[in-house]
Amino acid sequence: MKALITGISGFVGSHLADLLLKEKFILAGTVFDKKELPSNYENQIKIFEGDLQDTDFVSNLLKSTKPDTIFHLASYTSPAESFTDPTKVLVNNVLITTNLLEAVRKSVQNRPRILIVGSADEYGLVREEENPVREDTPLRPVSPYSVSKLTQDYLGLQYYLAYKLNTIRVRPGNQIGPGQRTDFVISSFAKQIVEAEKGKQQPVIKVGNLDAIRDFTDVRDMIKAYKLAVLKGKPGEVYNIGSGKGFKISDILNKLIGFSKIEVEVEVDQTRIRPLDIPKLVIDTSKFNKLTGWKPKIKIEDTLNDVLNYWRKNG
Repeated sequence: MKALITGISGFVGSHLADLLLKEKFILAGTVFDKKELPSNYENQIKIFEGDLQDTDFVSNLLKSTKPDTIFHLASYTSPAESFTDPTKVLVNNVLITTNLLEAVRKSVQNRPRILIVGSADEYGLVREEENPVREDTPLRPVSPYSVSKLTQDYLGLQYYLAYKLNTIRVRPGNQIGPGQRTDFVISSFAKQIVEAEKGKQQPVIKVGNLDAIRDFTDVRDMIKAYKLAVLKGKPGEVYNIGSGKGFKISDILNKLIGFSKIEVEVEVDQTRIRPLDIPKLVIDTSKFNKLTGWKPKIKIEDTLNDVLNYWRKNG
């Protein structure tokens, strides 16, 4: 089976590529800059370097790859960054998705199954009684990033309704694991701890809002869900994917500190506090679980240890 991964050099894209290569998929992927790409990929994956905002690039990409499945992962992914530069995040995420769907619509060669990866952040300001959120829970996005993901999600729906494209939409919870950038909370904590262990910084961990409750899933479990979603999902439908468990950020931090080789202090950094944050967001995954039988298998403690060890090796 031929698969195309947009944003293949990213955190999730690289893990997904590793999985699909092991399962003998014929892979193609897009990168904005080949410098971001692991060196071993070019011998195993057909790589296309370019900007998905360029309609000609996207059109030629589809003609060259003729994929059976598309995993649309490319996007700006940081809610914090979207408050700093909302225009960049909104324009990019919406335009690249529109270009991809338009290219598929205009193609007469095939009708691939397309996974549109949204975000549980689309649910936004969830009321306490609405947790865990279902797919029909009202959407109240609180950041430009979450608005952009909602738009990607609904573009997938619109192209299914109007043109019968085989779009399957997912709203994943927070994905964590080795290799994630430090503008995401778990990786930020872990790298700071490791820097302190190595004597590169004072043993003080700077944090933002520790009271928020989130649904965390190891990326290595999540990519298996994505594969199942694109193969078994019903076009036009949307599926929540996550652990179904709520973890308070302070509890996650305490677990990481417990794995540390030194004693550290915690200090709130006001620059890490978002203008608006979601108090609690936990996901009801029963619809997807019933369809596929998927459930996450990696324990949160194992994930946290792996993230720490990643930074110990690569920091």
